Amino acid sequence: MTSIQSSIADKLHTDQLTVREILAEFIATFFFVMIGTAANVQFASTGGNNMIVIPIAWGIGFAFSVYLAAAVSGAHINPAISVTQAILGNLSFAKLPHYIISQLVGAFMGAVVTYTSKYDDIQKISKIFGNNTYVGDIQVAGLFTTFPAPHMTAFGSFFDQLIGTAILSGCICLITDRRHRIHPGVVPALAGGIMAMIALTYGTNGGFAINPARDFGPRFFTWVAGYGSKVFSYGDYYFWIPIVGPFIGALIGAWIYKICIGLHGLSEVLEITNPKSALP
Repeated sequence: MTSIQSSIADKLHTDQLTVREILAEFIATFFFVMIGTAANVQFASTGGNNMIVIPIAWGIGFAFSVYLAAAVSGAHINPAISVTQAILGNLSFAKLPHYIISQLVGAFMGAVVTYTSKYDDIQKISKIFGNNTYVGDIQVAGLFTTFPAPHMTAFGSFFDQLIGTAILSGCICLITDRRHRIHPGVVPALAGGIMAMIALTYGTNGGFAINPARDFGPRFFTWVAGYGSKVFSYGDYYFWIPIVGPFIGALIGAWIYKICIGLHGLSEVLEITNPKSALP
């Protein structure tokens, strides 16, 4: 067994950082979308009535996704976060193409695996709508991508995505601020808590996409899978909002944290019990 493992490792091992970052962002985004969309399908197919299970599943999935990639790529799992980190100077702009492409492909493949593994459940859900294929297709596609609630306007939907992503981005700056002395092994769990928090508070209006890859990858898959152009045109072409809104929101959230907290007291350790203790 050891020799087989060594042989495989010798053939597949790479020290190329770019390749490792591509693989890390791909597998982390893949896992995140697979777990989250699988939870959506399972909830719908079983007629669940306790909506809290959806935020919990997405939150836990996000936590383990961050654990997967944090040590290699920083576990952005989100093009909006990657662009924001580049603007803040924490990521080279030259890395943005392979980060974003890896995230998009990972999200697409996550949807593929969920659709394949949950195919029977999806057919069960589709039968509920009988001959009303338009509504049925939107309901099924909505288990993978996001659509606005019927009462939402374009302005409200855009602001919903902007605020949700601002919270995500600002909180990421918070938990990764080394002055807090948060153990690196705890950060992914906190990230999962942030995702669950956003889902619980900004989840019903538009499905808390707050991530262009998480939304567009599965949306493109549903189009490929035969659900038609309606997955883009539904809700007055809502699809652009979970793409544009998060990019703006992520930058706003990060800068709010920087302006209010991050740019000040750089020689201090931020601790609740001893807020002015100096860094060693």
